[in-house]
Amino acid sequence: MYRSAALGAALLALALLIVRYPGDSFQAALQGLSIWWNLVFPGLLPFLALSELLLALGVVHAAGVLLEPVMRRVFRLPGSAGWAAAVGWSSGFPAGAGAAARLHRDGALTDRECQRLLALSHMPNPMLMLIVVGAGFLKRPEFGAAIAVSVWLSALAAGWLLARLDRAAGSAAVRSAPEDGRHLLARAAAAMREARRRDGRGFGQAMGESIAQCVQQLMAVGGLVILGSVLIRLLERVLPDLLEFAAFPGIYEAHLGAFAAAGMIERFGAPAGAAVIAAALSWTGITGLLATHGIAASAGLRFLHLAAAKLLHAALAFLTAALAWKPLVWLAGLGADDASAAFRLLAEPSGAARLAPLLWRAIPACASVLALTLLLMLAASRLLAARRPGR
Repeated sequence: MYRSAALGAALLALALLIVRYPGDSFQAALQGLSIWWNLVFPGLLPFLALSELLLALGVVHAAGVLLEPVMRRVFRLPGSAGWAAAVGWSSGFPAGAGAAARLHRDGALTDRECQRLLALSHMPNPMLMLIVVGAGFLKRPEFGAAIAVSVWLSALAAGWLLARLDRAAGSAAVRSAPEDGRHLLARAAAAMREARRRDGRGFGQAMGESIAQCVQQLMAVGGLVILGSVLIRLLERVLPDLLEFAAFPGIYEAHLGAFAAAGMIERFGAPAGAAVIAAALSWTGITGLLATHGIAASAGLRFLHLAAAKLLHAALAFLTAALAWKPLVWLAGLGADDASAAFRLLAEPSGAARLAPLLWRAIPACASVLALTLLLMLAASRLLAARRPGR
């Protein structure tokens, strides 16, 4: 009752502030719409559609089976959680939350396991980091790849740490060990065939429905971006000096937070700015956490538990990007170049619209980084599969 009353009072206060400052609210909504339409929408639509197609064709399910040894030994989760983590890492937190909640409804996860899986699968879309942030916000695809690697590595570290802090997670690896004795690749192929059989749609139908679903999902993302932009502008008007930190966009929305933090690279240098961007993307904003909570509320998800896990992920991502920036940039394929001219286009009136072609020119390099990361994870999983429990 008290929670509902507090939420209602907060929404009423927001509505009154919009009425009090209509001009600022309108301009903030236009700014959020511009960022979403010019950068987020064209950067994510093709890859979200491809992710949905891979899910319909069973490729993601096969990847989940291949990741079973990693899930059991590193994260102490049932092997079936591998495909939910694969969905979350490939498509972003809305899809990951839905997959984890589905496993919980099927009885494959306990409440505590579902909590940890949601924290692990609640990830920013990889193309948001590689394409939108790297090529769009920073105009440096290599910087986006380095930030993405820091977010991924810190997510693995946070998942490992949360599994060790959960005392009830010790027997998950043994309980979820495969029983059919088949080779890992054979089980992955079988999972792919079974998922394809259950889906039953033709390629053309799956493509059309995937595009329609992705557009709907991106519309929801656009609404969150616009709402977060309005909320941030109103906080700036109401609390200009009392609580400046509360107006940082990354607290409320990941896209706006990354866009605002991008300017810090020019002001404070690449390591500091990239660390803030990595933390904002790992946190995903209050709106992102609320979206996941709404999807997985039926699975017993506690909002504070998810928020604490993502705060840990954000802190680790900040430290990883700040302390290991030069090695990460080297892995991304360039030296430590100066980024002082990275935002000249954004400063121009029509700069945002002119950034769209850069998104497409960066696709080959960013896709190669993502493919290399997945191959490394699958290689680690294969090595762990060769070691039987008890050896």
